[in-house]
Amino acid sequence: MDFSKLLGFVAFICFSISMTASSSIGQFNLRANLTRRSEEGIDSTQRLRRAVDRSKRRMNTIEAFVEQQIAGQFDAETPIRVAGGEFLMDVAVGTPSVSFEAIVDTGSDLIWTQCMPCQKCDQATPIFDPSKSSTYSRVPCTNSLCYALGVSKTGCNPDCTYDYTYVSGETSGDLAYESLSIGSGSGSNVPRIAFGCSHNSQGLSPYAGLVGLGRGLLSLISQLGPMVDNKFSYCLLPRTDSSSQTSLLIFGESASLSGANTFAFIKNSAFPSFWYIPLTGITLNGKPVNIPAGTFDLQSNGRGGMIIDSGTTLTYLVEAAYTPLREAIQSAIDLTPTDGSSVGFDLCYQTSGKVALPSLTFNFAGSVNYELPPENVFVRASENLLCLAMGAMRGLSIFGNVQQQNFQILYDNAQNTLSFKPAKCDSL
Repeated sequence: MDFSKLLGFVAFICFSISMTASSSIGQFNLRANLTRRSEEGIDSTQRLRRAVDRSKRRMNTIEAFVEQQIAGQFDAETPIRVAGGEFLMDVAVGTPSVSFEAIVDTGSDLIWTQCMPCQKCDQATPIFDPSKSSTYSRVPCTNSLCYALGVSKTGCNPDCTYDYTYVSGETSGDLAYESLSIGSGSGSNVPRIAFGCSHNSQGLSPYAGLVGLGRGLLSLISQLGPMVDNKFSYCLLPRTDSSSQTSLLIFGESASLSGANTFAFIKNSAFPSFWYIPLTGITLNGKPVNIPAGTFDLQSNGRGGMIIDSGTTLTYLVEAAYTPLREAIQSAIDLTPTDGSSVGFDLCYQTSGKVALPSLTFNFAGSVNYELPPENVFVRASENLLCLAMGAMRGLSIFGNVQQQNFQILYDNAQNTLSFKPAKCDSL
């Protein structure tokens, strides 16, 4: 049973992809421009507060889901997934093709869109009608892709059907094969991708579908596989950069990094769609923070560990790590902390000028160190308020996107590795 969660990106970012033929190891290289969705009528402080609020709601949902899932409180036939991803991409399915805008989600696997006939479906673009496509075919329920949905191997219909239940809603329909075009304009076509043709969606509007980029069999990266050399990378601009500038997402051999630091992912069979990373400790100003040994270990029951998530704004650490880190940071900064709850932060300082901030390094297995510049540790919540872009949570830890800004990060699903190096994302 795949207990993957639907962990959507929280940051409001839309992007389109163009796919070009390549003679390298993979058949395709994909390069995407990531741009922030505008939020009209609010200032930068309000935008940051909204992002932090979404980040906290997401963190709380993940905490509850992990604990309930491990405790066995969910029916195996009805896995609950965390919805809320808000990175969007242009996708088209069918022959002739029908375009739609889909949420991109690194923590889930299924690719799906709303299909005719459709009950309680709401989207701005035309709904895909499989009866009008010459390339549509159903996936049999005996197929391993159907089993990846959590469908029982016994007593099913000849064709695979599914029912996905999310925290915010649900979608159900038929698993099918279809031609898939990624991006707009000259985007290339993939002739046979398994996707969900949803006939009933509730609580998920106004989006027309979702593209999963998790680690399971049904995800886009897994199905494209060797066509994109089983890898993708991204480089995220800081939130303070102009909204007209674009971040970057790359699939395929072009995503490779030279001179990068690399460590292996950890696989968690309880939550196979998560990208777990092997954090071992944290160093502040060259001195190890007093965090108990084994705090970040993944436990045999599936609890613990740390995941990397481009959609969670802040980094969240378990209390055993966050409390001593917070104390060490306070000792290293010659200012009096101030209340930051009005903007959603735990530790803030009232200052408008330059502040001597400590250097922070995340230590990973294999003596791999991720050195964070000050702007990846603290954010200016307002002109006079500087805040730590971290918080506390229970159960597991999350490496968020503030800590990833201006790093190029490569996910290699074939080698089971993550690579990273500092980069100027606006110049790639």
